[in-house]
Amino acid sequence: MPESVFLSYAQNGEDVVLWRALQHVTAGRYVEVGANHPSEMSVTKAFYDAGWSGITVEPVPVYASLHRELRPRDTLVEAAITDADVHTVTLHEIPGTGLSTLVDAVSTSHEGNGWAHRDIEVAARRLDDVLEEHLSPDEPIHFLLIDVEGAERSVLASVDLHRWRPWVLVVEATNPLSPEPSHMAWEDGVLAADYRLCLFDGLSRFYVAAEHEELAAALSYPACPHDVYDTRVARDAREERRELLDEVLRWRALALEGWARSATPPSDDEAERLRAELAAMRATISWRVTAPLRSVRSRTRG
Repeated sequence: MPESVFLSYAQNGEDVVLWRALQHVTAGRYVEVGANHPSEMSVTKAFYDAGWSGITVEPVPVYASLHRELRPRDTLVEAAITDADVHTVTLHEIPGTGLSTLVDAVSTSHEGNGWAHRDIEVAARRLDDVLEEHLSPDEPIHFLLIDVEGAERSVLASVDLHRWRPWVLVVEATNPLSPEPSHMAWEDGVLAADYRLCLFDGLSRFYVAAEHEELAAALSYPACPHDVYDTRVARDAREERRELLDEVLRWRALALEGWARSATPPSDDEAERLRAELAAMRATISWRVTAPLRSVRSRTRG
């Protein structure tokens, strides 16, 4: 893959859209609330690989630990963001997914769909306080990403967007595991802070600050072939396919060599047995080659 091809990790091409608008920025800064896994379906991973860094906020302990290990340049805040005046909150954790939530109704809905959860107490912070601790208002935030499974209104209510001015704001704008829009609960506050809607990609809404209106055109359409990008899922599937084909060729060469050395050609029964074994091997290889694609369909980020 040529170096100029952007490698996307995000589930819906959000990183492609952001890169289109912000690739001219060197060593930029992001803030990601609800960071989840540091690479799988991550919007910020490609930016980190390009030399960016930022503040990642993640309350699920296993994901927070992975961020500390795999993203050492980032500042990891292990907490849930809320506007409530509390020091801890109950997180409904659904292990191994991006569906963990602070919202009781969302957790109940997931449970009805077979997603078991466990309740854990996690630290609670206002986003204002997190930014105040780690940044000053004159340090640019090139984009702020909010993906918190139904708690977006509470996160936005905890930050003063007149004081902290991310160039671009990306907020998940549908109810978890649903195409039903949810932005009506919080968008008025974003617009009142002098942000303009640029794009709804079916999952998230992209806004640009008035003082960075020059980015609006680049943010106005979803990822497309003109962006010249690849996805991590497709890349990994191709690599596994190459490895498996190499394995098949190796076994085929061994079989041919064995037949060539044999004084007696294989009987019809032996040939039929070998053909059956080869067919079974091909079926197994096909299953393994498509495993990454099946895996991504089965995993959800919300």
